[in-house]
Amino acid sequence: MAPKFVLVALVSVLVLFVGAIPTKVSAVTAVTAPTPTYSAISIVGEIFCKSCKLPGYVDYLHASPVNGVLVRVSCFDKNRNYISKHTSSIAGGFFYLTWPDVAYFNPKLCGAYVDWSPMSYCSEAIYGPSPIGGAELYLVTEKNVTGGTEATFSPGVIYLGAPKGAVCPNS
Repeated sequence: MAPKFVLVALVSVLVLFVGAIPTKVSAVTAVTAPTPTYSAISIVGEIFCKSCKLPGYVDYLHASPVNGVLVRVSCFDKNRNYISKHTSSIAGGFFYLTWPDVAYFNPKLCGAYVDWSPMSYCSEAIYGPSPIGGAELYLVTEKNVTGGTEATFSPGVIYLGAPKGAVCPNS
């Protein structure tokens, strides 16, 4: 007799709990972090000649800065259109540009390229592996400014090497 009573009690408790279970199950959607949007984007970097000891030679880089190099930053926008912007390196091999289309900027779809060097003996860019070619951009800083967030990206130092058969001056 006791087992029947226990069974009836368990069924009663189960009915109480089943009544509390919702009959509809709602789907849970995954939440993805939004891509950061910036109010201003700048891209900075440096161009150095790895093959020659030129004025401004930096011992720890084993390279010399190159002025007047034509640098191009190219990105794919959200519609997979290719957008490019050019600038030239200045004293110390530095280059700087601002990116015009901040709404759809994605550094993973961008690369920095050397299009031309004023030195024939130091004109071939040396890039690391990159999914879209060129030098990859990475985030250097984000700064809150009036009206939004300003981001600075960089490919770091882009090295130039000598083409086959080129000879450095004074070597």
